[in-house]
Amino acid sequence: MKKTIFVIILCGATVLSLTGCGSIKEKDYSNHSFTDVSWTRDAENDVETIVFKSNGRFAYYCSCGNPVNDSDLCETYSYNDDTKEITLDCLEETEETVTNIKIVNFTETTLELDFNGDIRRFEKENSKG
Repeated sequence: MKKTIFVIILCGATVLSLTGCGSIKEKDYSNHSFTDVSWTRDAENDVETIVFKSNGRFAYYCSCGNPVNDSDLCETYSYNDDTKEITLDCLEETEETVTNIKIVNFTETTLELDFNGDIRRFEKENSKG
């Protein structure tokens, strides 16, 4: 009986290690200039920072440390170069969550994004001043 339980536990551990326990697949967006940059904007009462990492990771927060639009529920994104649309991969969605963000305009120093009709203009962090 103990041997059977040991074999079941061993098989379960092997299956979990092979599946990676739901690990996130790394993406490569390193050929896109808007990635790996901290983009900031002055919001109503705070400064917001948005970052799209070249490996598909995503973060959007204000200087007070809180996530913007429940963005802490979204850790990764996908990018469609044809439509210029960023789709956030979220664990959960709330009323505040915006999962589709359209790139309206992009230059070396500015990134303009459409959050469901709310146009937000960000500047490259080191170019502000």
